[in-house]
Amino acid sequence: MTGTAFRTLGSLVVLSSAAICVVTAQQSTTEQPGAQKGLADVAKEQRARRDGAPSPAIAPAPQQAPQDASRPTQQTLGDLANQQRAKRQVEVKITESDVKRLATEIDEILDFASRDSGLRRHATVKYKLVSQSDVTQYMGSALSSLRETQRVIRSEVVLKKFGFLPPDFDLKNYLVNATAQSLGGYYEFKTKTMNLVNWVGLEEQRPIMAHELTHALQDQNYDLTAWQQRNEPPPSMHVSTEEAVEVTARRAAVEGQAMIVYLDYILRPLGRTLGDTPAAVEFVKGRMLSTYEAPWVVRKSPLLMKETALFPYREGLFFELELMEKGGVNKAFAGVFSHPPANTHEILEPKAYLEGERTPTISIPDVSGILNASYDTYDSGTIGQLDTRILAQQLGSENDMFTVTPNWQGGAYIAAKRKTATLTTETAVSTADISLLYVSRWKTQEAAERFLELYKKSLGKRVIVSDEKLWTPGACSGGQRCESVKGARVNTSEGPVFLELLRDNTVFIAQSFGEETVNNLRQAVLTPSSGLRIKASSSTTSDLSLRLTELSAFSAFQEQIGREMRDSLAHEIVHR
Repeated sequence: MTGTAFRTLGSLVVLSSAAICVVTAQQSTTEQPGAQKGLADVAKEQRARRDGAPSPAIAPAPQQAPQDASRPTQQTLGDLANQQRAKRQVEVKITESDVKRLATEIDEILDFASRDSGLRRHATVKYKLVSQSDVTQYMGSALSSLRETQRVIRSEVVLKKFGFLPPDFDLKNYLVNATAQSLGGYYEFKTKTMNLVNWVGLEEQRPIMAHELTHALQDQNYDLTAWQQRNEPPPSMHVSTEEAVEVTARRAAVEGQAMIVYLDYILRPLGRTLGDTPAAVEFVKGRMLSTYEAPWVVRKSPLLMKETALFPYREGLFFELELMEKGGVNKAFAGVFSHPPANTHEILEPKAYLEGERTPTISIPDVSGILNASYDTYDSGTIGQLDTRILAQQLGSENDMFTVTPNWQGGAYIAAKRKTATLTTETAVSTADISLLYVSRWKTQEAAERFLELYKKSLGKRVIVSDEKLWTPGACSGGQRCESVKGARVNTSEGPVFLELLRDNTVFIAQSFGEETVNNLRQAVLTPSSGLRIKASSSTTSDLSLRLTELSAFSAFQEQIGREMRDSLAHEIVHR
């Protein structure tokens, strides 16, 4: 694992637990609810379906009772996480004497990773054995800051306003349930040390090290902390997608590289690698593609959590396999560090990276003159292609994920908090206190119109909709020339929502603002001299959904998903 979070938590690998599971609808009354299966079990069922054998039906996850997300709390994420972990004990499976035996293999595995990746080995890697209490203390220090807790709350409110998370989802409590017991080993970038946890057996440690020592080689050659560093700008009334280096895309490439070495280590007894075995590559791609279709419940969480957690491993691996196929090991490994992917669009569509496509991105002008009298800045940023894919799939159908998403050409938003809201702490902010300006651009009118309709229809899932009517912007009245194709006003329990499709395939959405303010925002955004600017850009800020990956509390959960996926692939390769 790498990314902003690794500066605190290092590179974590987690035990194969029931983080990804399926729940059968045919449970007997004596079974415990939420019976879970691992990825390998799901893969077997999918093979059975292809062969014509019946498989059990899948039922949705049990609904959690609504939580009061606005209730203030004095506890940080670290406090809550420590309370959870104190209740859990793990079995010690490895001792210091075992580590001494295992240590003789570390150099061999490091050399294997170097040969496989083409990344030079510059130094030996230190190692140490750590216990559950050591890891609990290590993770607790990363989660104990009030700033981390506030970042979680801020992200939760904006994600709910967009519809990524259901209104009653409690992100903070969800994240603290990620346990140190889930970790299977981690490379710590600050100390350059490979940490071996004492509750993972010797046999399991070896492939873990192949993955983690790849990160050590990446770090030795390119200083991953600096390579993936992003200075997060404070929220503002202006969004420029050219002001920051894309970190998420770089992290996906780094994890994709480590996935290749991990799988090659599994193939080593057969004398093969992914690079010289096209059949193995196709097999891996087929198994990874099944993760889009399998009705899994990731800790009974929304689609956002599953897709965000899987992105660096699944899409990162697809990206790296495509590069290796087109240009060999050098292009897939060293070449990525000299020519990093610019955004999630290039990860999702490697052809854009290989052909040097200049992705149009959107900038929203400074609208502080319109909003400052009544609003404070709460958040701002971009809506990338991964965000769009998640929204399209969640708000529409699986078909929308593959038809609407490829037509994305950029998106940006500003979230503003009303000054009239009498709030005493960050925890008191709710979606009702936030107004949202969201502007996106699309390749075709059909895709733009479909996305507008999906967004409009989804409003009823998160707010109470009282009525809907046609909306004509003020600038379009009186016979003036107007670029509007269609517009709608939807009145909700959190204020009006204005949605408009323009002739250049721009979708303009304003939530919870008054109509006069919306007309002023629209004029500012669309005025050529100071409004919406489409510029070719080689960099962008992180997708909104992927801000979760910058939260230390999200790291263990994400790595748990990655380890489950790796274990499943390894099991199927070995037994194929």
